[in-house]
Amino acid sequence: MKKLVSILALFVFSLLSLSLVNAAFIPGQNLTVENVQVNDLSVQLLSQTEVSTSGVDARSGVVVEEGEEVEVEMVLVSTANIENVQVEAEIRGYEYDDYEDVSDRVHVFDLQGTATAPSRKKVSLHLTLPRQLDEDRYLLRVTVDDKDSPSLVGYVVLQVEPTRHGIDVADVVFSPGTTVRAGRSLLATVLLENYGDRAERDVKVVVEIPELGVRAAEFVDKVDVDSTVDTAAGNRVGSNIDYEDVPEMFLPIPVTAKAGEYEVVVRVFYDNLREEIIQKHTINVVVNPMFAPTEEGERRLVLAVGPQAQTVKVGEKAMYAIALTNEGRTSEAYTMEVVSGDWATATLSKALVVLASGRNEVVYVDVTPKADATLGSHVVTVAVKKGAEVLETVTLNANVAPASQPQGETISLRNGLEIALIVLVVLLVIIGLIVGFSRLRKDDGEEQTYY
Repeated sequence: MKKLVSILALFVFSLLSLSLVNAAFIPGQNLTVENVQVNDLSVQLLSQTEVSTSGVDARSGVVVEEGEEVEVEMVLVSTANIENVQVEAEIRGYEYDDYEDVSDRVHVFDLQGTATAPSRKKVSLHLTLPRQLDEDRYLLRVTVDDKDSPSLVGYVVLQVEPTRHGIDVADVVFSPGTTVRAGRSLLATVLLENYGDRAERDVKVVVEIPELGVRAAEFVDKVDVDSTVDTAAGNRVGSNIDYEDVPEMFLPIPVTAKAGEYEVVVRVFYDNLREEIIQKHTINVVVNPMFAPTEEGERRLVLAVGPQAQTVKVGEKAMYAIALTNEGRTSEAYTMEVVSGDWATATLSKALVVLASGRNEVVYVDVTPKADATLGSHVVTVAVKKGAEVLETVTLNANVAPASQPQGETISLRNGLEIALIVLVVLLVIIGLIVGFSRLRKDDGEEQTYY
């Protein structure tokens, strides 16, 4: 009796184990496809025999437009345990299929069903039709298979038509490139593509850099379509794509633009300006050395003093000369302040100096010792400022002599000042030459750029 029970238990266990073994993929038997829809329209999934018998052209298809995204949905029904199922939808016969693959595929999945309790799974695929797809009938191939079983293949007839209005940006070219210096201009050339069924008139093209607040716009009178026609059939054949160049547009990059990446937005308005398409690009703005801010430790102001030390009698005046040269690339304004103390009065010939790039100017400081000034060495300071920032502090030395100093020494001091001024002028000329040659070398090294 115990042996009989054991045999029966083994038999039942064997049956249960057999039901759990993965079944072979048998198209049309243990795996079928139901409820096929294309763009929410229910369609019949044709077999190869049905297509071969009647032909594609004899069947009505689902009308889709070039450039449209086609959604394919279906329900898979399994009456067995099937592993690694994969579903794919594709269109063949497109000339540029090796560049634009017109297909979609879902990730593998398993189906576990039985004859009494089938397993169902909804599958969705999306295909974007190329805009250069010919106006014609095509077969949408739906393939269901696994790794080692025959494939289940079905077909849906698609009638591809050109869209009524279709404009896109085929290409955008930037000059001098995607890297541009601040203070220069970016040249944008846009190529429009008309893949629609009709020519478009008065197309507006806008190119802008929102972050910098610059934009340019152009109107294109007409963007035509390819009108190649099959004279026998009276229908247009092949791709209806045509192109039109947009006049060049200049975008001035502000001098104050910070270095970094900026988004360039291309907008196209068509179909009586009711439709809009947007394409985005990225450019890189670099600082222009001509307008670069002064870096820490960098000297843009050059000073020359002559003479810096003098002997002056009580009651008389000593004159000092300070030459300022702007080596920067932009005009600068400098203010000057003089401090002498109680022993003398000091005045400036000019308190505000405005210098263009590469220019220089001489400011004179008159120092007159007071009658009660202590004889000996004294100091006068002159501060050169840019705004509130002190750029340079010049120290002038004065040796106060008694009023009885011989006349001959006075003449000698005057001659000394004249000689110092002559030397100062020569120095300024040399500085100007150095600045000029330096700028010439920089300009020769720069690439030619559109402004």
